[in-house]
Amino acid sequence: MKEATLDLVFQALDARDPRIASHCARVAELAARLAQQLNLSRRNVQLTRVAGMLHDLGMIGIPDDILHKPGPLRDDEWEVMRRHPDIGADTIRWDPAFAAVAPLVQDHHERWDGSGYPAGLRGDVVPIGARIIAVAESFDTITNKRIYRAHPLSREEALRDIGEHSGFWYDPIVLDALRAL
Repeated sequence: MKEATLDLVFQALDARDPRIASHCARVAELAARLAQQLNLSRRNVQLTRVAGMLHDLGMIGIPDDILHKPGPLRDDEWEVMRRHPDIGADTIRWDPAFAAVAPLVQDHHERWDGSGYPAGLRGDVVPIGARIIAVAESFDTITNKRIYRAHPLSREEALRDIGEHSGFWYDPIVLDALRAL
């Protein structure tokens, strides 16, 4: 039943925006590989994979004019966009099958140094799965064409770019795992 529900939720996300759904699928796979590289338990690898699939579920609640805007977002638009982790977590939190995944979805934009959102969590307070998803999402975002990024970076360029934020935005241990992969 959990797999069927996950599939149904993912189909809804795909219906809303196939690009977001394919991004989530790639993030889920990379996040699971990173979790394995970090020697997390089988259960935590699976939780991280599922959270990767659902990390942008909250985009369902973001208006099209913001979601598909080709240029930079204004401050008021960023305020709306920053709600997507809460929207996604609130959508799945009620279901006992996904309760353990909800914090990972909610915290995937938190930063190692506390500069992220929605709560400004920092360091080890951010669940390891969320820290993994943050790195996997950034890597996928900058290595793939997006509406606001016509020219993706190569893998090497992406590693350098993400590496510049090690210890600030990203957990250095997770970045080491990405480099190892």
